Amino acid sequence: MPDARPTTDTLPRHTPERSCVACRRKRPQVEFVRVTKQEGVWAVQLGKRSGRGAYVCSDSPACWQDKKLRRAFGAQAVQVAAQLLERQAPAS
Repeated sequence: MPDARPTTDTLPRHTPERSCVACRRKRPQVEFVRVTKQEGVWAVQLGKRSGRGAYVCSDSPACWQDKKLRRAFGAQAVQVAAQLLERQAPAS
């Protein structure tokens, strides 16, 4: 009797999904920028990150407004918004 279980070749690969803290839209994790809280300070960091994290849409400037970020980051929303805008600015 043949094995009825599908092989790993036929199964779709799992894609982690996250929600934006500004607009609450769910998308694949790779479409977000992760903001990490370390030692009480929220910061946008590249590469491997540890600590509490939140996700913001990477391609939507409307989500980078400090007013929308206030729900998640409180008083630090202004600094997080500035870091997001700086990160997206074209390098000259």
